Amino acid sequence: MKRFIIFCKGLILGFVGLAVPGLSASTIALEINVYYDLIDSISNIFKKFKKSALFLIFIMMGYFAGGFIGSVAMNTIYVTTPIIMILLVMGMVIGGIPNMAKDLKGGLKKPSCWIVMVLLSCLLIAFSFFLTAGKEITFDDMMIADYIVLFFVGVFTSATLVVPGVDFAVLLISLGYYSAFTSLVANFFDFSVFLHTITVLGIYLIGYGIGSFLLSKLIKIVINKYEDQTKYASFAFVLVAPAIIIRKGIFDNPDFSYTTSELVIGIILGLVSMISIMVLMHIISKRKKNKELGSINSKAIENNTNNEIVIENEAIEIEEKNSNIDSSEVKECLD
Repeated sequence: MKRFIIFCKGLILGFVGLAVPGLSASTIALEINVYYDLIDSISNIFKKFKKSALFLIFIMMGYFAGGFIGSVAMNTIYVTTPIIMILLVMGMVIGGIPNMAKDLKGGLKKPSCWIVMVLLSCLLIAFSFFLTAGKEITFDDMMIADYIVLFFVGVFTSATLVVPGVDFAVLLISLGYYSAFTSLVANFFDFSVFLHTITVLGIYLIGYGIGSFLLSKLIKIVINKYEDQTKYASFAFVLVAPAIIIRKGIFDNPDFSYTTSELVIGIILGLVSMISIMVLMHIISKRKKNKELGSINSKAIENNTNNEIVIENEAIEIEEKNSNIDSSEVKECLD
């Protein structure tokens, strides 16, 4: 069941990463309580290989499945009825905000936390305004130099997995690779070009994996040293996400249009997704608390058991001493 939940979380991340320009998969990872597990698994892949590898296998299986669904959705639903996709994902984002807000209590009285949140929010909004689309790239007739560039594109775009707010779709658009990637993933099962598809994805993913590992190491150091500030920074990414989605999906979309029926469907799906995320977060939070309580209780039982053993050992020692004393007294009397 646990692995299935990890797979489902990966599915959400992959879908969001490709389906909606403007929303970062790592931002959603923060909302569905998988971000820190992801960072820990990537950075400790060699130290805790079995545990980390199992987690990453299931999360990436879901991620690729979600990416495939997202690329199909992007080429169909988002192009024809963008309002439905925008409201659906907006519901996901808003649904996770209350759960994240609960973790901010520790830094409420720290000015540094608020400064980080405000500055980061401003930077993210500015980033979304100044990042423009690059010249469109295709994967046809690729030379050796193109494959080398693709490797470094993988390293560069790995930031979208581990750095919240850096959107995979927007970054690909700025580099000119977005259309090429969505088409490549959408036509993954076209066996006439399957070898070429696997080669392109393989080289890209090698760069992506190396970049993710190095960045996750750096981020883990920052998280351990500045825990409260990191939580406020994470909240800033989520807080500005709706504004970025609206800007990228509506104002920067020249083909944006909708009908009344599409708007109604979008609102309904948005509410459903928002409630679903809120319920999911409540269940995950409850299970996490129960697990923590269980851990505390087991430690308390272990401590009590250890104390009882110590007391019992002390009682045995005292009894042995008393027995020795009695023996010596009897011996003295006999003498």
